[in-house]
Amino acid sequence: MGENQKPIETIWNKNFICVMIANFMLVLAHSSINPLVERYTVYLGANPQLVGTLVGMFFGVALVMRPFAGPVTTKVDKRKLLVLVFILGAVANLGYALFHNVPAFVAFRVIHGVQFSLIGLVLLTLASDHLPPEKMASGMGIYGIGGAVGAAVAPSIGHGLVTLGTNLREEGFGFTLMFLFGTVMFLLAIIPSLILAPDKKTKSEVKSTGAWYKNILSIHAVPTAIVMFLLVIANSLIHTYMFGFGIEQGIYGISIFYLVLALTLAVSRPMCGILTDRFGVAKIMFPGLVLFAAALFVIGSSTALWMALVGAVMTAIGLGGTQPLIQAMCMQSETPLRRGVAGNTIYIGLDMGLFLGPILGGFVRTQTSFAFMFRSAAVPVVLAIAAFAIILPIHNRRLAFLESRG
Repeated sequence: MGENQKPIETIWNKNFICVMIANFMLVLAHSSINPLVERYTVYLGANPQLVGTLVGMFFGVALVMRPFAGPVTTKVDKRKLLVLVFILGAVANLGYALFHNVPAFVAFRVIHGVQFSLIGLVLLTLASDHLPPEKMASGMGIYGIGGAVGAAVAPSIGHGLVTLGTNLREEGFGFTLMFLFGTVMFLLAIIPSLILAPDKKTKSEVKSTGAWYKNILSIHAVPTAIVMFLLVIANSLIHTYMFGFGIEQGIYGISIFYLVLALTLAVSRPMCGILTDRFGVAKIMFPGLVLFAAALFVIGSSTALWMALVGAVMTAIGLGGTQPLIQAMCMQSETPLRRGVAGNTIYIGLDMGLFLGPILGGFVRTQTSFAFMFRSAAVPVVLAIAAFAIILPIHNRRLAFLESRG
């Protein structure tokens, strides 16, 4: 990014590997906790509608923080920022572990939401900063491997810790163990963050980004943010309500769903990135999104574990293979100096989807069932397909313009 930065020739460089490791720790922390947040809020005494609100509030806080996240990422050394947000994550999880009541959960959920508003954005921007431009799609797919592997084991770890604590004492102690695990993961993530090279932004480059309000949103990244918003509405239901769905349907061992999902993601993400760099984004995105829509209908129709696992594989190939491509398109839509702004824009879409998804899902579930809720989630995916068809020509024109400027 700076004047003296050497061109990056390989995906497997020290800084990119450190970002992958840090992301792996992040996913271990989040994915061990998030699938059980619904159960935890029920343990605290929340009713079904309040459960959806408490789950979505986390992402609502992150959305409110977006006007600050983009400018901070653009103007501040991202390595220092990364260390700070991992510390915030550790504080939030330690608070969850120590205080088991709704007011405390809300307070530490706000802190966690502030952390979430920055962590994914900083990691995504750092990953793109340390990838060869011609291998952006492949690199973003590989970047997702760490998250996929973490997500493969984390839900079982969280569920296992809750079960262990419940057997040793009571359910509250189980949740304490789960949150302490998240705290440790956030603290460990600080190590690779410190190994990262500092930003090479010069003072003149920082000054050229202009006033803070110019770094909140990139108009060129808005189209990808719209697609992300629609997809995340559907995906958020899988990561929020799958355990409740398993209980409702009488499906034993539903936690295996996350294992199958994540293991398939570890293959589909890099493979789809490689295929995109070779054949173009359209030939991968459209089939993938259609497959994701079908997956939601299969999940919602599941009455046995094997059916749900088929839906997990379809989701991992469909959404898991295409989501990194949307991120790559977002990063490609801006100059390297403004990738933080582009990332902030797509995270606005992500936050809105994660905020509204659980709330809308909770409402639909109270009126119907978990099964109908999952089947109806195919609707925003169909809308995402239509949106992508519209934005693809816009994205291609933007790429041609940036390439013409060198």
